[in-house]
Amino acid sequence: MTVQSRRHGYIASLLGIPNFVIAVNKMDLVATIRKSSAAFTMSTSRIASLGIHNAYFIPLSALKGDNVVEAGAHMPWFHGPCLLEHLETVEPEVRSMHAPFRMAVQRVARPDQTFRGFAGQIASGRVRPGDAVRALPSGRWTKVTRVVTYDGDLKEAHAPMSVTLATGR
Repeated sequence: MTVQSRRHGYIASLLGIPNFVIAVNKMDLVATIRKSSAAFTMSTSRIASLGIHNAYFIPLSALKGDNVVEAGAHMPWFHGPCLLEHLETVEPEVRSMHAPFRMAVQRVARPDQTFRGFAGQIASGRVRPGDAVRALPSGRWTKVTRVVTYDGDLKEAHAPMSVTLATGR
């Protein structure tokens, strides 16, 4: 891989991008580039230390359009999904789900004397019934008794879902 490719990988990892598509447009060098890039990615090299977990290699021809939107006639040996199909099906990693639970309360729902819930969008983390949460700025702790949505109660909610948390002391 070139110094420029390594630099791009480092910048992308700093931005938190975990999935990479390595599009090879130099068709006369596909075998060489794929072999050296795969060895670089699979080893405990710099790119692996950047947190890159998923790299997809695709040969394509920008000039003829092969493997960009549809498979092309010029590369019958390639059987993977084209670039557009891969981009539409790759699951994005939601890093905010791994962070501590945070939710800005946007509304207090109290439809009757038996229910009080705090509604908002989860900014980061996960929450389940039974979890202890702290309200700020008061600093008071309470326990989540239910995670309520329009479609019913959930066993778990995560960022960026919008929920109502019923609590009890």
